[in-house]
Amino acid sequence: MSVNSQMTRTRILECAKQEFMECGYQSANIRRIAQAADVTTGAMYNHFSNKAVLFDALVQAPAEEMLDRFRKIHTEVQEALPKLTFVHMKKTAYSGTDWMLEYVYAHFEAFRLIFCRSEGTRWASYLEELIAVEEHAYRVYCDAFGKSGRRIEDMFLHIISTSGFQYLVECVSHDLPYEQAVAVLDSAKRFSMAGWQELLRLAP
Repeated sequence: MSVNSQMTRTRILECAKQEFMECGYQSANIRRIAQAADVTTGAMYNHFSNKAVLFDALVQAPAEEMLDRFRKIHTEVQEALPKLTFVHMKKTAYSGTDWMLEYVYAHFEAFRLIFCRSEGTRWASYLEELIAVEEHAYRVYCDAFGKSGRRIEDMFLHIISTSGFQYLVECVSHDLPYEQAVAVLDSAKRFSMAGWQELLRLAP
């Protein structure tokens, strides 16, 4: 790709990002993007065959990397479960939350597009994929650490997984500064862990 072609592609992506941010995917207009980027629609289609491909170019790489790493974290923990204590699980959960928040904020615009502007794209279900990974992991952890003799209901695990990710979505959708988001998630971690200790009857 020539330097001029790369510069054109970069300009199109920047203008597309602004259009998607302001209008959302469904209301975004290819002609407006082309006009803002100072290219013809034909020239733009030479770089991106359709609006979905354009949206993918803005979000796919960080989204797939985060999902892959999130799955890997839970897989590694589950494989080590027989040797883990709840204290170790607590530290792992805290560090995992910290990592995810830092990663999202390092790719803030991509995740804001996914969380807030992706209706009508394949990324509209991305949050549900994250929640499904968390929900399955919670099932494994509860079965391994539960001391109450009562199985935690699947619906509760679904709800708690969903609400856990909502903290992250709210930080992004309200455009919180990173330092404030850290404080919010720190409170959420303590709140959540206290609940698990009570529910599973575990020592702090």
